[in-house]
Amino acid sequence: MASSPNLVKELRPVTSTTTRRYGKLLWVDAYHTTTAPGLRLRTSTQSKWLSCIHPEGQLYFHMKCGHLSVVTEENVLNIETDNLVSSYLAVIEKRIVECGIILPQTCELFIELRFDEPPQTTTCAYYFVDHHSRCLFWLEPTSSELLDMGMLVSDSHLDTALERLYWVHVEFFPMHVCAQMTPLILDNLISVICHGMTDRMTSRTSTFPYTEEKCDQLLRALSLRRGEPLDGYTLCFVARLWGAINNQRFMTYYGQENAQLDRLHPPMPEDIVDHPGMRALANMMLWGIPNHHHSKLHDLMERVDCVGIFGPDVMPAVLISMLPRASMSSAIAPILAASSSILSGSILLLRHHGFEDATASFAATFLRAAKSSDWGFLPLSVIYSMPKAMYLWSIGLMVAQFIFWASRVVGVLWASCGAAFLALMGYGIFHFTSLEDGHSDPMATMLRSHWQTFQSGSAEAAETSAV
Repeated sequence: MASSPNLVKELRPVTSTTTRRYGKLLWVDAYHTTTAPGLRLRTSTQSKWLSCIHPEGQLYFHMKCGHLSVVTEENVLNIETDNLVSSYLAVIEKRIVECGIILPQTCELFIELRFDEPPQTTTCAYYFVDHHSRCLFWLEPTSSELLDMGMLVSDSHLDTALERLYWVHVEFFPMHVCAQMTPLILDNLISVICHGMTDRMTSRTSTFPYTEEKCDQLLRALSLRRGEPLDGYTLCFVARLWGAINNQRFMTYYGQENAQLDRLHPPMPEDIVDHPGMRALANMMLWGIPNHHHSKLHDLMERVDCVGIFGPDVMPAVLISMLPRASMSSAIAPILAASSSILSGSILLLRHHGFEDATASFAATFLRAAKSSDWGFLPLSVIYSMPKAMYLWSIGLMVAQFIFWASRVVGVLWASCGAAFLALMGYGIFHFTSLEDGHSDPMATMLRSHWQTFQSGSAEAAETSAV
């Protein structure tokens, strides 16, 4: 820093998920040097801070300041930064005395400097954690809304949210605290995942956040460390899993009066916005395809109300499956319908490129943003219907154009024979590819079944395989 920023004695409550850990955009200053002859001894600096390296590679510092344990990711080896951190530590200690707060012996303080420009001022983001009660706390009243903790239904629900934030903190700072942790956290985690795997195997609507395959992989990894002393690497991924499980418990109201036991049953009523007249008009013009997408999007919206209870690839896979691919073969159809099909399909494919690798949280954010406050999911349903619907219009117009052209060239009789041939061919394809017994069901039922399959595309198949 070229000039020392002004110290603003402002403390900013944050949580372990709202720090700048993954949001910092800093460049490294690389250079060449010359090594001295002989064995190079590692240099060590005299500092009151103990440096630790997170398994991901992030450097952080830990210090015992009287009865208070402090962790930070600021580079306190820089004298100016160390002085700034020490100044805020003095402010925090003074605030503790003024508030008459008695800190537990097992608490830890996290601090992070925030630089504001202009003017050149700093504030201090902070939170406390208690390793005994496994929660976060602050020195002043804090709002769960401002801290982005989600809506609460009870004090015990708040405890679940705070425990999830505690495990995120332990995941970020595991190296210096691993010796204090009881091995029971690993044994209990194995028990929870074993139950979750069995629940997923015996129920199609389980709210556990991992699939049977993921559970099996996790149990293999956890079993390798069972009975061994907890080190920082083990504690890091154990804390990450506990954080995910507590997040799922928070989202499904675990331990509350009305806990969500079925992921298809939303815990809160949804504000349904519907315009039957416009929806009927859209379905009439687009071959009934918007109706399928409309119901599918509402079903997905109910599921994302408990986002985090799916594996990372389930919801994006279902969302992608609703995007029908425009066929290039429709290029020979009348220009307007064919071009609309190709253009809309191409835009949707480009717009949703990479969604296969997106997370459930991303899918939830996308659906909430895409839902109109005035029209609900109707606009999105119409957009998703355009490639397939316009493709159908192009095929219909192409056939009509062919019959009209044939009647002008070879006569009405031969044109009628051609139309009859196309009709018989279509019926034959439907008949011989039907999964139903053609003798027991009428033709209308068979055609209706095929038509519904065409409308829905591969969404149900993708959803079934994902679940």
